[in-house]
Amino acid sequence: MDWYFHDDLARADMPDYKMYVMLNCYYLTEAERRAIFDKARKNGATVVWLYAPGYICPDADPVTDAKNISETVGMNVCMEAKTAFPYFKVDTSHPAMSFASPTRRYGHIDRDVHSNIWISPTVLPPAYVNPLFYIDDPVAEVLGRYCSDGKAALAVSYRHGFPSVYCAAKVLRSELLASLAKWSGCHIYTTSDDVLFANENFVSIHASCDGKRIIRFKRPCSPYEVYERRYYGHNVTKIEVKLSLGETKMWSLAGAF
Repeated sequence: MDWYFHDDLARADMPDYKMYVMLNCYYLTEAERRAIFDKARKNGATVVWLYAPGYICPDADPVTDAKNISETVGMNVCMEAKTAFPYFKVDTSHPAMSFASPTRRYGHIDRDVHSNIWISPTVLPPAYVNPLFYIDDPVAEVLGRYCSDGKAALAVSYRHGFPSVYCAAKVLRSELLASLAKWSGCHIYTTSDDVLFANENFVSIHASCDGKRIIRFKRPCSPYEVYERRYYGHNVTKIEVKLSLGETKMWSLAGAF
């Protein structure tokens, strides 16, 4: 993955990707929105939107409105000016949700977060959202619904000429992003919930818990662990490795150096 500003998608030298995740794009001009659409249509890439993309549009009337979100994500979005729980469950029968859990409540931070904005390092405040957004569109494919009232919280639309996925909550857990990435044709190195960094020459993983992992490579290679100084195979496309909590391993895909 790589990081860009949303307006980089209008640049001629911006690389093409199979999936774009638009974070905090609450303010979008019509030109910026059109550039994102054109980039995604180029190769049918998936665009994933969170919470209130384009809610503020200086070219629209009114400037702030849920209709601006609807124009951005390609499906009808409604707003309720109230404080609510954003918990939702997903439809795991849809191919875009292949790694998701049918019983987990999504839409909120459910893990330890170390920063200066929480009550303590281990106690998270209750998950609330205000305003609340939801999807009300008969054409959109619903991927998830709020636990409280069954309204659509996650859906995909093809109205703009590419798969447009809108999550009305502010948080998408890693397995949902991985599911959408696989559905979009991206390579998935591992389905475990670990920290993983990869490029054409190296793959590194930092274990979030004890257990076995399967690491899948893009092409046959001879993964050489740089700390252990040993090969994990030759001309292989995947390996199985046992990791302990906090353990880090890094493989050179070109072999020893």
